[in-house]
Amino acid sequence: MSKTHTPAYDALSKKEWPIKVIGGLTVTFSPVLLEIPGLTHAFTTRLGGSSEAPLDSFNLGRHWPDDASRQDATANRARLCSVLGLNFGHLVVPGQVHSTNISWVSQPENLPDVDGIATVTPDMPVLLHYADCVPIILFDTYTKALAVLHAGWRGTAGGIATKAVRLISQVLNTTAEHMLAAIGPAIGSCCYPTSLEISNQLVASVNQPDGLIAWHNNRPHPDLKALNAMQLIEAGLPKVDIASYCTACQSELFYSHRQSKGLTGRQGAIASLNAIV
Repeated sequence: MSKTHTPAYDALSKKEWPIKVIGGLTVTFSPVLLEIPGLTHAFTTRLGGSSEAPLDSFNLGRHWPDDASRQDATANRARLCSVLGLNFGHLVVPGQVHSTNISWVSQPENLPDVDGIATVTPDMPVLLHYADCVPIILFDTYTKALAVLHAGWRGTAGGIATKAVRLISQVLNTTAEHMLAAIGPAIGSCCYPTSLEISNQLVASVNQPDGLIAWHNNRPHPDLKALNAMQLIEAGLPKVDIASYCTACQSELFYSHRQSKGLTGRQGAIASLNAIV
């Protein structure tokens, strides 16, 4: 196998996705997912809304305690759906808890403790939100199944990406070779020093961890995007599209929990199957 086609090389290979302004919102797209007919998706940035500091300006998370912030987030979600031509009335937004819990959803419902949504239901947008954690959109080209995942270090260590592949495969009798994935903007290893204990848990989530944990100043710096990509590659996916953007390095464009010391909003990963796919 050539060097340029090793699993580690593919997991570490990241691209600068196009950033566009649509309807006043600054968003980015996976070039791989853009080629799929019948699938609408976007990864948002912090730009284009009216949320007040420190949530400025297009916050999609409702974790802040005051009513004004929650109302802003709801309005921003509605605007995002409008700009993308999606049905806000059918929007599904789970209550994320840094777990590996994935729900199979066929209609909008309240999901308080979930970090992944899988569906084959058209016209039902799925939105999860992030501020350094890894956004993943998974699509099965054979069954037209969609999954959107939130992978922090706990979700990554627990293999939420692998779990999503297994769930779709089991429910729909498909295989990973039909699936594609996009991993959006998230914190890079450059800005993510962790403890040895956390690093060891992350290393254990893949069979081939070489190159996925860097070391600086005697501390491990995991590459969370690459670790999730490796999980998907080892699960059998033929293509994983990975954005190069580091949310902490580019905090003027993205929300970053670590860079802001927790005083920040949330960007989103949204995807929806069109009525006819």
